[in-house]
Amino acid sequence: ITTASSVTTSSETLMPITVNNNMKLKNDFINKILRIRNESLNNPVFTLERYNQTIELINNAKLKRSEDTSIKYYVPINEVYDAIRIAHSNIGHRGIKYTLKEIKKKCANVTEKQVKLFISECNECKIKRAKPKNSSKLVVRPIISNDFNSRGQVDLIDMQSSPDGKFKFILNYQDHFTKFCILRPLKSKTAAEVAYNLLDIFTTFGAPAILQSDNGREFVAKVIEELALIWKDLKIVHGKPRHPQSQGSVERSNQDTKQLLGMSYQK
Repeated sequence: ITTASSVTTSSETLMPITVNNNMKLKNDFINKILRIRNESLNNPVFTLERYNQTIELINNAKLKRSEDTSIKYYVPINEVYDAIRIAHSNIGHRGIKYTLKEIKKKCANVTEKQVKLFISECNECKIKRAKPKNSSKLVVRPIISNDFNSRGQVDLIDMQSSPDGKFKFILNYQDHFTKFCILRPLKSKTAAEVAYNLLDIFTTFGAPAILQSDNGREFVAKVIEELALIWKDLKIVHGKPRHPQSQGSVERSNQDTKQLLGMSYQK
């Protein structure tokens, strides 16, 4: 383990925030972890937490022979905030588990409690947590599929805020039984372009018995007619707009896709 005065990475790309706000968050973070550490050290009782900290220090101090010869840094207390901030941003503001895994690649002494404290104060994560959730008390009957291609779910991901050249949307098609996803870039969400890409997927993997979507306005009559002309037995149903649970799996896939794309953009 090597001591370093600062920890940086070439993939550091951060959302713009004011310097004053960032310094305030950093100082508050340092004060909190110092207070937690002092409370633990001043406690005469050898608590489970202190035991775990001691074991972690012992494990970190051991020289381990392995194929991984990468250097890990011991981060000074005044650099812990920046180290966590960089790792958390590089993975697209994912949760505690993934942030800790990312930071452990380079840093030896950052703890899960410190990561948890940082994420609890992360502004972008606060915005995500503050998004209104569906408060409806109506129970939606879960959809059950018994075989591949028994039901396909399709949705559009709006990428107009961060387009890739001419491509501004992503068509996300998921087999409901296997959760296998197919993504197609779209220049627009017109019926013709959506239908063309769906037909390309169907001619490769086969058509589903039921095609489900809650994007009724995107899937206009022309799309339905073109698909129905080729597959006579194809049914097209629409998910309930106020109850996204009927499209829950593909909606979660949309969020995962956005997070992974955000990570690749930052790198």
